[in-house]
Amino acid sequence: MNKKVFFISTAIDYPSEKPHLGHCLEKIQADVIARYKRLQGFDVHFSIGTDEHGLKIQRYAQKAGKKPQEFVDEMSGYFKDLWEKLNISNDDFVRTTEKRHIKVVQEIIKKIYKKGDIYKGKYKGLYCVDCESYYMPKDLIDGKCPIHHKLPELIEEEGYFFRMNKYQEALIRYIEENKNFIIPDSKRNEILNRLKEPLQDLSISRTAVKWGIPLPIDEKFTLFVWIDALINYLTTIDYPGKKFKKFWPADVHVIGKDIVWHHSVIWASLLLSLGLPLPKTIFVHGFITVKGEKMSKSLGNIINPVGLVEKYGRE
Repeated sequence: MNKKVFFISTAIDYPSEKPHLGHCLEKIQADVIARYKRLQGFDVHFSIGTDEHGLKIQRYAQKAGKKPQEFVDEMSGYFKDLWEKLNISNDDFVRTTEKRHIKVVQEIIKKIYKKGDIYKGKYKGLYCVDCESYYMPKDLIDGKCPIHHKLPELIEEEGYFFRMNKYQEALIRYIEENKNFIIPDSKRNEILNRLKEPLQDLSISRTAVKWGIPLPIDEKFTLFVWIDALINYLTTIDYPGKKFKKFWPADVHVIGKDIVWHHSVIWASLLLSLGLPLPKTIFVHGFITVKGEKMSKSLGNIINPVGLVEKYGRE
């Protein structure tokens, strides 16, 4: 008799600097669930990893006097070492610079383009390099990124867009009909409220960012780092092979509250375009805070977990 399967993932970490205590929260939460499911007799696939492309990495590598690949090889190693010290029981560690991942990403972009869901246009918007995300002026606080408190950069460029607006009504219906798709309810309601406004198509290409996956339909461009990163959930189960058929859809994506939109709207829209089922649950956790602020490398208020493990032990 075949075992029941269970696929759990965390968001992949951005290795611009060494890991901090906030990164540990998510891995430990997911690890507890993965271990519990194994005890129940499930065949579990538990994935984590590092998100290694983008403008921020490009700039940090330059600042360190290293090539981007050399830089992420070193930084990703710090994350892997920490998870080993904490005895995190992940089954896979995906790096977005791996050939297997690049192959899956480019295959998926070609499929979406062939379907007619990618087109060429022009974009102008406010971009936070630390978030690797665009913001509408109304979403800024005193003109600054609400997460990193930095002025966004005005970017204007020709590029390619994903027809995200096409899937707005389908997304709303799915979220309304599937109460456990986004947990807790407060985050589910937040997304539904945002979806009351017209959903903009998504700019998915970059010309200023050289450190990224080449866009397979036009290699003058690199792919928007968030599209690249989200597809790791398919890379880890060998899309479109037997393992993918066995484990998809994911049972749980464990993520932080700052990236709910990326998972419940951007990722979900991409999956709808591909004709794939959506994850069963996106479980959203809060932040470890310091004086009311998110613990963040960009804000410089981090606590080094390696020192804590060495002093007190991983338990």
